[in-house]
Amino acid sequence: MFAAMRQLLIINADINKSDTTAALINAYKDGAIAGDIAVKELSIADLKFNPNKQFSQINTEPEADLVQAVNMLKWAAHIAIFCPVYKESINSKIKGFFDRIFMPDQVFITSDKGLAANFNGKSARIISILDEPAWQDWQASKHPTYLAIKKSILEKRNIKPVHTSTIGHLYSLDNEYSKKWLQKLYSFGLKLI
Repeated sequence: MFAAMRQLLIINADINKSDTTAALINAYKDGAIAGDIAVKELSIADLKFNPNKQFSQINTEPEADLVQAVNMLKWAAHIAIFCPVYKESINSKIKGFFDRIFMPDQVFITSDKGLAANFNGKSARIISILDEPAWQDWQASKHPTYLAIKKSILEKRNIKPVHTSTIGHLYSLDNEYSKKWLQKLYSFGLKLI
């Protein structure tokens, strides 16, 4: 019997789709591919959707891009989210994406009380990317990305474990610090953690 292929969804939550974030994503993806893992990618910046659901009392159909994102999330066994942090928080479009996808009566309109079980058996990693000033803010504010995404969204939908990595002072990809992180992300992708 053949072992089931492991499946990874990489979510690029960098609204600017910067070269730095792309390099970090590519390191993780290259590791996953070397580990014979099927990979799909989703860039939130490319999605067309209203981050604020209107008319909450009325069941409205989700946008096509959100339906596709949900199908990709259901397909994945592991989710890697690459998310720059701006001044102690995540971008409003990113927050809107998670609200629309994971919150009750948003995309998963259901009368089933077991909504939280939709993602049982999945794991995730959040990679927070900070520049030097954001690193200082992050240390003072105690992990806002983790609180916003890990505890309030992913773990409430039974995505566990959720591993976290914070990459600070990332002002160049050519220094030793950055090279160590690229190698580390390759290793995480290879092990699918």
